[in-house]
This record gives sequence, C-alpha cells and structure tokens, in this order.
Amino acid sequence: MLIAQISDCHIRDHGDHLARLVDTTETLRRVVEHLMALDPAPDVVLATGDLTDDGTATQYSTLVEILAPIADRLLPIPGNHDECPQFREAFAGLIPDNVNEDHYSYVVDAHPVRLVGLDTTIPGRHDGRFDLERERWLEGALAAAPHRPTLVFTHFPPFETGLRFMDDAGLLDADRLRAVIQRHAQVRLLVTGHLHRPIHTSIGSTLVSACPSTGNQLRLDLHPDRGAAVDEPPAFQLHRWDGERFVTHTGVVRDPAVVRTIDLDGFVAEIRRRVEAGEPFTKG
Repeated sequence: MLIAQISDCHIRDHGDHLARLVDTTETLRRVVEHLMALDPAPDVVLATGDLTDDGTATQYSTLVEILAPIADRLLPIPGNHDECPQFREAFAGLIPDNVNEDHYSYVVDAHPVRLVGLDTTIPGRHDGRFDLERERWLEGALAAAPHRPTLVFTHFPPFETGLRFMDDAGLLDADRLRAVIQRHAQVRLLVTGHLHRPIHTSIGSTLVSACPSTGNQLRLDLHPDRGAAVDEPPAFQLHRWDGERFVTHTGVVRDPAVVRTIDLDGFVAEIRRRVEAGEPFTKG
C-alpha cells in the first residue's frame, strides 16, 4: 500500500509577507500534478491540516478546485489555520460517516492499513489540545482493532522538535497522546504536519514522521530566539507499507525548467538482469 501525505498548504486569498515569499496556490498545483504522475500511484492521499491560511470560503473553494484530481483518494484533517465549520462543508462528500460530531476525527477501515484521523485543533487558537474527550475517542478507535496495523494522522506533533517557537505553540497534553500510542503497539506509524519540515522520531515502537509543507518551509535553525520561513521547494511524503513495515520517503517538487536529469533506466535494467541471473555485483 502506498500512502501519500501533503500538509500545510496555506491557500491564501490575500497578500502578506509570506505570500510575497511563496505562491502557495501555484506550489500546491505543482504538487498535485506530481502526485497524479506517480507510477505506482498512491492509494490514499492524507492532507494533514493548515490546508488554508484563514479558513475562508474563498480559500476553501480554491483548495477544493486544486485537489479535485485526487479527491477520490483524499483524507483531510484540519489544522490550526483551518476553520472547522467551513472545513466540514468543503469536504462534506469525502469524509466517512463515522466522523466525530465534536471534533473532526474518523476511522477508515477499507485498506490493508487502518487509517485513524485525529483532530486536535482548538477553535479560535493556534495551539492544539489532546484532551480527555479525544483520549477516550482515540482509545476506543484503537481498541476496536488491536491486531490490525494502523496509521494515525493528525496535525500537531506530540513531541518537542528543538524549533522553540513551534514547540511553544504546539500540542497541549502531548504526553497524554504519547501514552495512548505507547499502549497500542498496532500503531506502526504516526504522521503529522504543522512543522513545515521533514522531521522523524519515535514513540515507543511507533515511528513518527512530520511532513514538510507544499508551500514554504521553515529554516532549520535550533537557536531558541530565531525563526524564519524559507522558499525551499514544496514537498510531500510517501509512506510505503509492504505488509510488515512502513518506509517513508520525502519528495520535493522543483521547477521542471531548472531540474537536471540523467536517465538511469539502462543501469536499472542491468541491476535487475544480474539479480535474475544470480550474478554477483563485482566491480569493473
């Protein structure tokens, strides 16, 4: 199974200092075009929050139009820049019937890997919370299938990154979420957004991966008093499940006009020939 992930698209309908850095509408279009051209194609595309910048109807209209080519496999979850009433309306036709009425959490059981979307946003705030109600919901969702391999996707990372200003406005009660994940060994992968960087860690035996943005990234700077947005290329992740484990790849989508490519198809064919013939990979 191949699971694509996009995050932090920040579709805007206004100009600000970040809009002058990156046209997030254009970069998301390029990422979607890239995903559509992948072979093999992803079975699912997770969209892990901050899909718009302010949650306006105009922004969601633009977002839905751009995402239309992958709508048949799209599973979105809100972030702190989204507004849940508008979010629910924009994605009304895509979300399973089991979506929670109080928060935008749901379960998808139709794939080899069970997919659990967890909404930890707080209306009117830019930090998140994993409160007792969400803990009960997630415990129930995971307890319902304790032996099925599971991927949990959410916006806020439940760990400190060293990016101080992002950690300070992160997930409240993150230790509670980590404890739930540790109690359920079938959760093989937890994926998040929010950080605008590819970041990896673990919670017990569970791999944890933060997806970069389809728009601007954050500069890798661990000084506690600094932070900057940078125009590094838009990016996405692919999570490959082979029946035993996940392997995560991070892909960037650069301007085709400036990308230099050398075709290695002949080299690939020679490797395959040697494998099939049982020949050693001798030098020379």
